[in-house]
Amino acid sequence: DGSPSSLDEAIERLKADYAGTSEDPRPYFLTGRMDVSLYAEDCEFADPFVSFKGRQRFQDNLQNLAGGFIIDSNVRLLDSKVVTGGAASGVPTSYKTRLLVKLQLGLPWKPVLAWPWGVEHVFDPESALICRHIESWEVSAGEGVRQLLRPGPPNGLGQGKTQGSEQRSASDEEEASAQSGARNSLGTMDPLAGPAVKLARRLGALPQEEADGWTGEPSAWAEAGSLPQKLSELTQRRLGGFKQWTAELVAGDFDEVKVDARIDSLVQSAPVVMFSFTSCPFCKKAKEALDSRGITYSVVELDEDAQGPAIRARLGARTSRTSVPSIWIGGDCIGGLNDGFPGLLPLVDSGKLEPRLNAAQAEFSARK
Repeated sequence: DGSPSSLDEAIERLKADYAGTSEDPRPYFLTGRMDVSLYAEDCEFADPFVSFKGRQRFQDNLQNLAGGFIIDSNVRLLDSKVVTGGAASGVPTSYKTRLLVKLQLGLPWKPVLAWPWGVEHVFDPESALICRHIESWEVSAGEGVRQLLRPGPPNGLGQGKTQGSEQRSASDEEEASAQSGARNSLGTMDPLAGPAVKLARRLGALPQEEADGWTGEPSAWAEAGSLPQKLSELTQRRLGGFKQWTAELVAGDFDEVKVDARIDSLVQSAPVVMFSFTSCPFCKKAKEALDSRGITYSVVELDEDAQGPAIRARLGARTSRTSVPSIWIGGDCIGGLNDGFPGLLPLVDSGKLEPRLNAAQAEFSARK
């Protein structure tokens, strides 16, 4: 359409971007179709987490989202207004919107993100182009994580359905949430990597099972030099606080005193104790390393234990590590498979595992 000739024209065209078309009444940020000429090439785009300049990058981001990551949506306008500025006030004219947005994501468990979402479009007074696009999300980080981990309604949200249909969809969502709460919220796999692996196997990108029958996350991930191992170490160093916070959110409300007492009992119940995930390749390799040396050990599978999420959160608080395996010898945590304090395999490589086992009076039959 070309650049707008006035602020009034720019605002009307922007309103049309929100209204969509008769064939597809969704707003521009869901269809990926935006009136590009309304924006300056070096327009600033910002949300609560990231800020960048460049119209093309924003356009590419929208098209990626509309290309399949968002599989269903429901949007309702809550408020919109023009804030008139001027040279005297020193405040530029802007168009502000506030919408209730529900987005269902194209992840295997189909989570629904739902919260009020606002955008302030700030206009350059000389060119009448949008020079700043500032998003605001009315949701706490904790609630955002909870929504991301919660299974969504299997049949979608139903954009444009009748009021009765929307009520049924909301009921479906509540039912899915209730079902999720009834299970161990850790699930049987890592909440992000696990479903992605299952999908890859279903699509044939990964074999249905490995040669030894393993169907968890790929065993190769547990190698010391693998990318997942490096990412695990990096996120533990840089995002340890965030990982602990997330673990506590997943665990929800629980009695810390009782969970701590249970952990104390578990780590003293045997000379060697491992907290594990049944589908975790690092846990699998740790078990193989212990088995190959004839080491007797006790395992607590957190994804099969009713207190698993709470135990994981409290282990993180004690050891500054929320990852598994969490291996304990003689009541002390040595870390995980490849890293920690210093980790199982580093103990093996340094020749210090056997003395630790002897000190804990652990049973083992062979050195390998």
